[in-house]
Amino acid sequence: MLAWDWALFQALNSLAGRWPAFDGLIRFLMNDYALTTALSALLVVLWFRGRTPEERRADHAAVLCTIVALLIGMAALKGLNLLYFRLRPFTAHDGVTLLFYHPSDSSLPSNAAAVAFTFAAGAARRSTWLGALGAALGVLLGLSRIIGGVHYPLDIVAGALLGVATLALVERCSRPLTLLLRGVRGLAALLYLA
Repeated sequence: MLAWDWALFQALNSLAGRWPAFDGLIRFLMNDYALTTALSALLVVLWFRGRTPEERRADHAAVLCTIVALLIGMAALKGLNLLYFRLRPFTAHDGVTLLFYHPSDSSLPSNAAAVAFTFAAGAARRSTWLGALGAALGVLLGLSRIIGGVHYPLDIVAGALLGVATLALVERCSRPLTLLLRGVRGLAALLYLA
């Protein structure tokens, strides 16, 4: 374990268990639904945001790339977990204040951070404002999971890097996605979503 990773974890986790209202906020931020749903909403906003047909096409392509990157990133993450398993902080150390349920999968890389930063990077591809909002939500999610005793800081950084790198890879290989995008847009038009 890296010394800075453990020291930063201890400093942040020491904030947990002191103030009930703060603990409640951290539990809300770190759960599997609140911020993940907000991050998903960024893609919904991006899908409907374009004013011209060209903007809508580009926004739809960004949403599709993000979804494909998310699927590939989660598969890569599971593969990494098979190669290396890192115990969660609350399992590896005594005295950790846990504000969450007991996840049993590998701590490194963080699934939540990978998802959050894939969404943030995908939104940033077309909107600086949505990308910045996504990054801020991702940072909040990451910090809350460290404070809540579920992840080390390195887990969050690794998950964020995995999410951004997967999106970059998908963008570089986006030509094969053109046909898929046409099909998705055609289906959306049938459903009056585009």
